[in-house]
Amino acid sequence: MKFNAKTDLDPARLYNRAETEAKLIHSKPSTARGRSLENIIETVMYGHAAELYLIDHESFRDDPREYKDVIDTKGNQVEVKVTEGEYYVQYVLQRCNDAAMETWRKYPEILYIFIGNKETYDYELHGIYLWNGKEFCLHIDEDDV
Repeated sequence: MKFNAKTDLDPARLYNRAETEAKLIHSKPSTARGRSLENIIETVMYGHAAELYLIDHESFRDDPREYKDVIDTKGNQVEVKVTEGEYYVQYVLQRCNDAAMETWRKYPEILYIFIGNKETYDYELHGIYLWNGKEFCLHIDEDDV
């Protein structure tokens, strides 16, 4: 699964979607961590591009709950992460494993990791991971999720 955020997504829709979540993040000092609203919007847009692609092109639905991502075509909650290179995937997985172990988060058991190039706006699905009760493991067959 590959796409380009500039050519395959509606930029106004992406911005508005990201701005809504960025305002929630910016409203709390603990989540804003000293960042400007504009900086948070830019960061959120980077991740939301993959979510919006799944919604617009793969028939996923937006998860309306705060800070949640998408719902796949089978009704499963999906966490979506974007990172800039394969070399960061291990760190993304570790953060997701840690978050999933905190049961109060109700973390989804399906995780999509995309590699996103901030210069070219090209995104590619790196992998789909499933929670096995202890960690996220790479899942091979996309149709089987």
